[in-house]
Amino acid sequence: MRRAILTGVTLLLTGASLLSACGNTGSKSQESTVKESATEKKESENTTESETEAEKAEKKTDNSLLPKELKDFPEASEEEVKNYMSDNDENTLLIDSRGEEYYSGWAEEGKTKGGHLSNALLFSSRWLDCYYTEETPRKMYLDRAMKDQGIDKDRSVIVYDRGGEEAKNVANYLALEGVKNIKIFHADKLLKDSDTISYQGYDHFLPVEIVKSVSDVKTGEAEKLSAAAEAVLGSDPSKIVLIDVAWGNMKESTYLSEGHVPGAIHINTDCYERPRVYVPEKRSDYAKEWRLLSIEEFRDSLCPQYGINKDSIVILTGDTAEAHGRLGFMLRTIGVKTYAMTGKLTAWRYAGYPLDKGEDSIVLPSAVDSFGSTDIPNPHEIIWTDEVKKILAGEEEGQIVDNRAEKQWNGEDSGYFYHDLAGRIENTIWCLENDVENGQYFMNADATPRTKEELVIYMKKNGVDPEKPAIFFCGDSWGAAKIAYWCQAVGLDQVKEWGNGWIPWSNLGNEFIDHEGRKVHYDKYLDAVLDENGKDVSDGVNILVSKKKA
Repeated sequence: MRRAILTGVTLLLTGASLLSACGNTGSKSQESTVKESATEKKESENTTESETEAEKAEKKTDNSLLPKELKDFPEASEEEVKNYMSDNDENTLLIDSRGEEYYSGWAEEGKTKGGHLSNALLFSSRWLDCYYTEETPRKMYLDRAMKDQGIDKDRSVIVYDRGGEEAKNVANYLALEGVKNIKIFHADKLLKDSDTISYQGYDHFLPVEIVKSVSDVKTGEAEKLSAAAEAVLGSDPSKIVLIDVAWGNMKESTYLSEGHVPGAIHINTDCYERPRVYVPEKRSDYAKEWRLLSIEEFRDSLCPQYGINKDSIVILTGDTAEAHGRLGFMLRTIGVKTYAMTGKLTAWRYAGYPLDKGEDSIVLPSAVDSFGSTDIPNPHEIIWTDEVKKILAGEEEGQIVDNRAEKQWNGEDSGYFYHDLAGRIENTIWCLENDVENGQYFMNADATPRTKEELVIYMKKNGVDPEKPAIFFCGDSWGAAKIAYWCQAVGLDQVKEWGNGWIPWSNLGNEFIDHEGRKVHYDKYLDAVLDENGKDVSDGVNILVSKKKA
């Protein structure tokens, strides 16, 4: 069995065509949709129109791909599994059917050891029937996981779990997809006794059962944390700050309407990405931007307001992956121990845990006097524009990677209702974040990270070397933060986010390539796009006309 994704699959992927980024081609990005729909404010990256809870529940039921009839499969012997763990036969596949968080490194509830067996691929049972409301069909994610990992009808497959129903669920699905030679194995003892493999960085995320223990203490349902939670978080729950983070205040966001993890306070992303006019000479239609606060202001002003000090442990929850990455890196920069709950709210719902809704469930933050430190212990968690310029100029090693949509990369569309400049930055690489047809390229169907091997192949086929610094960006870098956080969780620690992005870059008059291939820049005094000779080449595409004139 080959642990690495098959060479033939790699070649197929290399020939695949690229599509779009930082939102969906031909539709608004989530950066535009989420905030525009709730009073026309800011960016977010890749989502669909808002739906009622009833509509979402119906959609969830309709799109489950868990086979309705589950047949039994022969059980593999431990010796067979060990052979699959050590051989190099392309025709044998060992598949882990558990949740991605356990595959990556976390111990399952009641167990002491996490990670996966040597040579194992990942095809989680949760992908088949988890809560799912994306426009992209669920099956696309499953088809991609099979194709990119070389799971096809001609392979001999052993599917394992700890001892539950996951292996049986996945085996039945694979059988319906034409895989003929399938056995299952309950690997509880083997996972305990073997040298399992874990990703460096798996603890960027936290399993929902540990978050549930914190939630129970915060809401008074339990007096103390579970043993598993204490092993990770310590015995003092007062240090833990449980946060629901999303754009909008409690009433504008999904905190009250769709629900939040009980006991979580809410943070509006506008609190640390202030909507301000940074270039006052611009037309009012396009003057506002969302830029991160300075690290110092974030540390000294915002963190104490929400009860966060240097000794806090922060757990980020909610259904906005981009916000988890964005706030997560800010907190990690100032040395706060930070986790995001695995799978946004998907794994939480899958476990059957409740969400609190309505104004009687509001939890208000308890402020502290100060953060307690003036240090910035991890200044390279986020990459800033000065360093980006050095990389672009060849003065420092690295790659600047644009994950926006294809039309944005080509300079045909700004991509954001509040921005008027369209183009790309010279010497950057295009690596698409998502599109409607294929969904999220860095995530599974349950919003967990894809395997390290899959992400490496995806980035390489787009010209990105994940072994060298790869600094992602989009409009305001929401999607870039998600990509970096999810990649780092599977050990790709060279992937980082540029803290700003295309919108600040272009607004500040830095050079870019427009849709005609011209090197141009924005002149704020003339409110025009000028070429290298200072000629006004504004054409309604590289810079939009005023909304009132349009």
